[in-house]
Amino acid sequence: MKVLFIGLGSIGRRHLSNLINYCSKAEIPLDITALRTSGKKLDMFPNLTVVTDYSDLSTDFDVAFITNPTFKHEESLNNIIDKVKYIFLEKPAFESSKDISKFDIDYNRIYIACPLRYKKVFGKLNQIIEGKHPISSRIICSTFLPDWREGDYTKDYSAKKAMGGGVELDCIHELDYMTYLFGFPKDRKAYFGKKSSLNIDSNDVADYLFEYEQQLVEVHLDYFGRFPERTLTILFDNEKIEVDLLNNFIYIHSMNETIRFEESVNEMYEKELAYFIEKVTTGVENKNNLEWANKVLKITEERK
Repeated sequence: MKVLFIGLGSIGRRHLSNLINYCSKAEIPLDITALRTSGKKLDMFPNLTVVTDYSDLSTDFDVAFITNPTFKHEESLNNIIDKVKYIFLEKPAFESSKDISKFDIDYNRIYIACPLRYKKVFGKLNQIIEGKHPISSRIICSTFLPDWREGDYTKDYSAKKAMGGGVELDCIHELDYMTYLFGFPKDRKAYFGKKSSLNIDSNDVADYLFEYEQQLVEVHLDYFGRFPERTLTILFDNEKIEVDLLNNFIYIHSMNETIRFEESVNEMYEKELAYFIEKVTTGVENKNNLEWANKVLKITEERK
């Protein structure tokens, strides 16, 4: 498998490590090229071929992973779209929704990352709510941006609106799993802002109210939560279900039952990679192609 990586920050290195482990177990030989404008090699991946410019790339890659900052995604796509068969594009696809018809490619050849879908809690939750009709749901993702990565958070792309930063984009996972569970809403109201003392110019809070035929869904996202929370609460006429994505459990109120799952942080990424290799690159299916991900972007963004 001939593979290209564009961007080898923390998430890029995670995907690369998982790919090497997967292909080693599956006995798939790998030929990996990394595009790094610095030209620097990585000690942890000594067998990479490193190039510094798109013009140095060959034209016959099987797979490309685009894991650079969001505002560079479109440029990367335009430069490699004719050089690769399948693309794994880190979320969000772009810093704002696009007219994707300008990309002359089968949308199913581009998979957009959505790792939360692969958590064990969602596999079980889908079984529990199948055939039931929620009347109200509440989604919360509250986290503290300075704790996300090592170094000065103010220099990270998340802190800069012009680089695709903003909690409405960084935490797009919540909107993705909402559409995964419930489909797309028929209407929405949204409020965005920079309200905390964080030294950033991107939005640090976003609140949404989505209207479906049978339910309302509230979504709260923020960068300033000192006490992290990542939860989903679903209300039915005679039931309440709470899902805790940080602590990996589902609580069913009517049964006073807690279903717990043992899961490492990396497991969802490993499952996602396996899905991409086994289903997307074989043409079987693509549950989060460019068209779907672009529709999710449209419901998350500020409207002028």
